[in-house]
Amino acid sequence: MPNRLLRSLVAGWVGGFLGNAFLGVVFSSPWIMAVLYHPTWQSPLFLELAPQRDVAQSVIGLIFLSGLHGALFAQFEPSIPGHSWLGKGLFWGTTIWLTYWLFQEWFIYVTLLREPVLLALFELAILLVGSLVEGVVIAKLASEQANRRTAVAHR
Repeated sequence: MPNRLLRSLVAGWVGGFLGNAFLGVVFSSPWIMAVLYHPTWQSPLFLELAPQRDVAQSVIGLIFLSGLHGALFAQFEPSIPGHSWLGKGLFWGTTIWLTYWLFQEWFIYVTLLREPVLLALFELAILLVGSLVEGVVIAKLASEQANRRTAVAHR
């Protein structure tokens, strides 16, 4: 496996780990859980099925798949808007949110589990912050790698 690909995967895994750590802290906080699991606000189907999910398996899968986010960032980085790693990272985090979480919330939680749209929008706001964390970490690690490559090439 080429070093560049491995470094991109690692950047994605680190970003995914930190983004999901943020989401884990927020979604497990008592006041967020009180809102999302409120019996008169939440769908009965959601309340029945949500406790049955394997959270650890889901999070491990999300972190593993975040390696793909790192590899795709490395591939698309020259065309990603932004003049700094922070700008590129914020754009990339927004892209992750738009292409993953937005669709998941609509097609799984709203249409399948009948979660109320307002609760899904609340979750999407939190998920956006987690995605921004992931995108910024990936961009920072990728920019450090690119800077090292450039410094070595100029020697």
